Amino acid sequence: MPGTITPIGVGSAALYPKQASAGAALDPFVLPGDTNAPIMFEAPPGLTAGVNEVWVLATGGPDWGGCQIWVSSDGSTYALAGTAYKGGRQGVLSASLPQGTDPDTTDTLSVDLSESEGQLLSGTTADADNFVTLCYCDGELVSYETATLTAPYKYDLTYLRRGVYGTTIASHGGGAQFGRLGPNDPSVFRYAYPASFIGQTIYLKLPGFNIFGQQLQSLAALSAYGFALGGAGTNPLSNPIIAGLAAGTGQDWGTVGTSLIGSADFGLVTVPVGATVNLGMVS
Repeated sequence: MPGTITPIGVGSAALYPKQASAGAALDPFVLPGDTNAPIMFEAPPGLTAGVNEVWVLATGGPDWGGCQIWVSSDGSTYALAGTAYKGGRQGVLSASLPQGTDPDTTDTLSVDLSESEGQLLSGTTADADNFVTLCYCDGELVSYETATLTAPYKYDLTYLRRGVYGTTIASHGGGAQFGRLGPNDPSVFRYAYPASFIGQTIYLKLPGFNIFGQQLQSLAALSAYGFALGGAGTNPLSNPIIAGLAAGTGQDWGTVGTSLIGSADFGLVTVPVGATVNLGMVS
């Protein structure tokens, strides 16, 4: 049977059915949107092994894939310090939290994670007691056992461990910052700094990029976040004199010079009326 001869350049492929599209094509050049106002705090020695560190929890909207962290000591000249990636769980308190006690089996920590579209999972009592479910709550570190979903991205957290790692147990108002601090969380950047920086202010800019790693924002167009360094990560017990005082060991300092050799807050000290505390001779 003779075949059909088709001139080159005129023929076309046969039409076959195809699967329907799931929606609009993904745009690798979609704008990321701005990085949310970050949570920034100095982690206590229990989390840093005595190293001074500022922890930065950064999140963004649905097209935000992460951000670079640029740091400056003068607010003018910036250097790239690292990168935070999508996946953080950040939000605000949706109701006030009383001061409470530790462990807190009475109060409920209500949070709204809409800004990061974050999700929280429940743990066990042991997880809470071992600080596995560690969270930042307006300057206080807490952990929880049960996370109950009350509305999209909104949770009630119960069985709370308060004042974790020596942070101050306090009351917190609605709208205060909240963030989940997971182990090795890619959205949490840890900025280590030397003791010589204590007392100074650093400035951070967080240019975002999209979920494809594209469309990095211009550094010049972004506002900076200032943060005062207080040296909260330094472990006071690393100083042998302070360690001796904390342990109740007798100390003979002799003549105390003008140099500061250690500082610590041991809390309230109760002594009998009329007792004398002798710190030696001050030159």
